[in-house]
Amino acid sequence: MKKDTLKKTAWGTLIALFFSVIVSALLIFGFFRDFELKSLDFRFRWRGPEDVSNSDLIVIAIDQQTFSACRDRYPYPREYNATLIDNLNEVGIRRIMFDIQFTEPDMKNPKGDSILADAVQRNGNVILAGKIDRVQAGGEIYAYPNEPLPILMKTGAEWGVVGEIQDPDGFMRRYSIFESYQNRYVYTLGSKVFFAENGIHGSPKYEFKDGYFYFPKDNSKQKVRLKAHRGSMGFEQTILINYYGPARTFPTYSLSSVLDDADFDLKDEEDTDYMELFKKNSIYPYELRIALLPDSVLQEEAFTALAMDDTAAVEKILDMANPFRDKIALIGVSIEEVHDNKYTPFYNYAGVRMLMPGVETHAHAIQTMLDQNFISAIPFYQNILIVFIIGILTALVVSIVRPVIGGVFSLLMIIGFVFGSLWLFIEKNTWIQMVPPITVILLSYISNVVYQFLSEQKEKKKIRGMFQTYMSPKVLKYLEDHPDAFSLSGEKREATMFFSDVQGFTTISESLSAEELSLVLNKYLSPMTDICMKYDGYVDKYEGDAIMCDFGVPMEDPDHAWKACWAALDQQERLVELRKEIKKDHGVDIYVRMGANSGVVSAGNMGSAQRFQYTVMGDAVNQASRFEGANKQYGTYIMIGEETLNRAKDKIEVRILDKLVVKGKLIPITVYELLAKKGELSEEKAAIRTHFTEGIKLYWQRQWDAAIAKFNDAIAVTGDDPPSRVFIGRCEVFKKNPPGDDWQGEFVMTTK
Repeated sequence: MKKDTLKKTAWGTLIALFFSVIVSALLIFGFFRDFELKSLDFRFRWRGPEDVSNSDLIVIAIDQQTFSACRDRYPYPREYNATLIDNLNEVGIRRIMFDIQFTEPDMKNPKGDSILADAVQRNGNVILAGKIDRVQAGGEIYAYPNEPLPILMKTGAEWGVVGEIQDPDGFMRRYSIFESYQNRYVYTLGSKVFFAENGIHGSPKYEFKDGYFYFPKDNSKQKVRLKAHRGSMGFEQTILINYYGPARTFPTYSLSSVLDDADFDLKDEEDTDYMELFKKNSIYPYELRIALLPDSVLQEEAFTALAMDDTAAVEKILDMANPFRDKIALIGVSIEEVHDNKYTPFYNYAGVRMLMPGVETHAHAIQTMLDQNFISAIPFYQNILIVFIIGILTALVVSIVRPVIGGVFSLLMIIGFVFGSLWLFIEKNTWIQMVPPITVILLSYISNVVYQFLSEQKEKKKIRGMFQTYMSPKVLKYLEDHPDAFSLSGEKREATMFFSDVQGFTTISESLSAEELSLVLNKYLSPMTDICMKYDGYVDKYEGDAIMCDFGVPMEDPDHAWKACWAALDQQERLVELRKEIKKDHGVDIYVRMGANSGVVSAGNMGSAQRFQYTVMGDAVNQASRFEGANKQYGTYIMIGEETLNRAKDKIEVRILDKLVVKGKLIPITVYELLAKKGELSEEKAAIRTHFTEGIKLYWQRQWDAAIAKFNDAIAVTGDDPPSRVFIGRCEVFKKNPPGDDWQGEFVMTTK
């Protein structure tokens, strides 16, 4: 991994850690509580209602139908409730729970409380309701039980406290297992129903371990348990209600229907004696009861059995149609005028906003207990750990990839986490915090993108400061947009190096004043630099009249070789006109020798900690410099190496010059004179190249006279060819002093 990427990753991780700490602190102090509760509601709605067809719970509601059908006004006389208890027991109810408090005497009938008490004692399966009242006095809060009337308590009936737990948004999501006062525990209505269904009576002492309250069964070593909700402050004496659906999920019957028998008179149009259909001692004959059955199939079966005088079968069929048999009836108010309706997670479900009667919230809590279908909230520290892991993971990815890809990854992280949370809730009844991890993903992504943007702007400014006078705007823009495309700290790269030097510059400088020499250099260097930049070259340095230009760095360019060659050719072409101008204005001739070579170099910032420059180093660089100087030996102006030719041969015209051993080297290098761009070589130069190439082959074969003849043919084309004259001279020398047996045609340079 590159150093700048490591730096970005390190800073990105630190930023993510910072925001993870912030989000965790906000989580600890409850900042996300309301948002997270709404996300819990969303999980319920996403899951949808669950099947309660096998539930034993039914709701008997004091509803609008009851208000319309009953002759008395609400609150009803206590004998209504006595009739209710008797009727339900006559049709086989298993248990009755009142979500109605009988803590004040009946104001409508002085005997009503006694009538109710007799019914409670007679049937023995009733659970009554009370509450814990709390008053503040002298700066302290005092709690005392507001129990059902003494006459009702004497019946031996169980009682449980009512009272809802509302979250800050007014929604009811938790249900209390018990309330405490004066070192005593009073269990709630739902807990009492749960105890009764599991053979537990009274107020059992619990033990708490593994996040559960354990309660011993009567006369048994067995225990039943309730899952304590794990809140931000630790375990509570509550459960999370696993709502099975919206209002009216459980079968609901009007109180007036259950009161309606042969002895209880409703208003005329409402008085159907509904309960006589299911009573064992009904005054109605079988024929009428069968006729009232809503199921036509059961009707036919019952009439067939009656025709066969099989009354036992008729009773069995009537029992099958009985919605109350062996059920647990929860009695409560559902009409909105009484204000006992609650906001629950299913309040706005499928586009329908519906409050849930308080008695139904008991049903959902009781069913959660009976099914042991508890929702588990993971420990608080695990939520914080998730925040840190997800925040750092997001930062690591966003630091490495581009912002758009990082944005896609962050979005996928959010989607994945949301669906993972939904899966855990639906399949495992597990609640993990959803909002804090999503928040830290967004913060990690945004902060890292901002950091990268600021870093890139700083890097662009640094790059522009380093390179704006040395390379073309095109290359500079590329480096600004792709700072990772090159390394300032040093890396191996393939490149072509170009060197140029003015021939006889010392003589020129001696003939001109300092001011005039500066003018000449500016007239020369400016167009030469523009041509280098035209071909995406990087002007490495100027040394007086000399230019060093690199192609292929700092921006990678597979065309670096031919671009360097074309830049040299364009410079020589531009010098033809420039030479005339400088000769006219300053009286000096400008001829420039150039050398180019390709190879692997080390590119990066070189220098001290206080002063450095982006440049290239390596053997290929040194050879390019030697080629520029070697032009003097042959009277040429552009010399390139074999590596450059191999990379640019489809774009250039050359002629072979020599097998050259530059100063400081032992191995000969084949060098070439760059003549023209591909397809632009003149006929004269092509003829010279042909004769010269034939001559140098003869030269290497030690056929001196034959070689001299070919070199003379090359000179004859235009009247002169400096390289041919050089080799004629060498042939004359070798004729008198032949080279050694190990000579392979190389020429050893003794100067730079």
